[in-house]
Amino acid sequence: MSEIERIRSLDDEIFEEFQEYFPKIATSNFIEQYPKTYYIIQMLDTSSTFIKNSLLDSCESDDYYGAKILYRCQIEHFMRFKYVFFNWSHKNNDDFAKHYLEYCDAREVIDSLRSQVSEQQLYDPTFKIMDWDVLLQKHPSFRNKTRREVENETQKYTFKHIVHFLNSHLKTDGSGTTQFLGKFIAEYSNLSSFVHGGTKSYQEILSMQSDEDRHSEYGRICGLSFQMSTTLKLFSLLMYVQTDKEKFGTHYLNVNAIFKRV
Repeated sequence: MSEIERIRSLDDEIFEEFQEYFPKIATSNFIEQYPKTYYIIQMLDTSSTFIKNSLLDSCESDDYYGAKILYRCQIEHFMRFKYVFFNWSHKNNDDFAKHYLEYCDAREVIDSLRSQVSEQQLYDPTFKIMDWDVLLQKHPSFRNKTRREVENETQKYTFKHIVHFLNSHLKTDGSGTTQFLGKFIAEYSNLSSFVHGGTKSYQEILSMQSDEDRHSEYGRICGLSFQMSTTLKLFSLLMYVQTDKEKFGTHYLNVNAIFKRV
């Protein structure tokens, strides 16, 4: 059995467990007490699962470039989940999630309008929005918010800030950086070359002419992607257990046992 086949087998076991506990969430105390937090973690869990599945498919079809792009996406989803989990576990309320959703939605409105302005400027270089705040107040996401406030506030949700935040709260070694953060930060940075068409990505592909080297790398990133995706489910269950121990306690132990077999 190849490494990817072994990971798929473990992943199938995780999915079977997920099918058992997912229907219970709708009637849980957790979703009643923390609906916005649930929305975010389920959104990240679902998308992380899709990314992991696509990455496994890419590795099996020898799509090195696509696999690397997906792996970078997986790292960011993992970090964002850790950020949400940390804030929820320390504040024990739905306020952070509410704030996160409101401001991220508002930021996407700004980014969308900015892209429309750039498109218009291709035809009319002098075009500009005279008063952003007046325009934005018409949008429900900007109730009592200004453009500057949204842009400043959403800096808290950038990947760079998330890394600094987690690093400052999860220090475990003398260098001031946790082992997992140090590893993923470096990989995330290097993988940007694949996303943006940088020359280093092509140099790496050219260095992977050997089937053995590529398959070794596929096994590594598939294993890590599986671990990140499963961690989202494991920590989600840990959250559910806080309000519904009888419903989710056994499922948490089962997922944890599978996870340890990696």
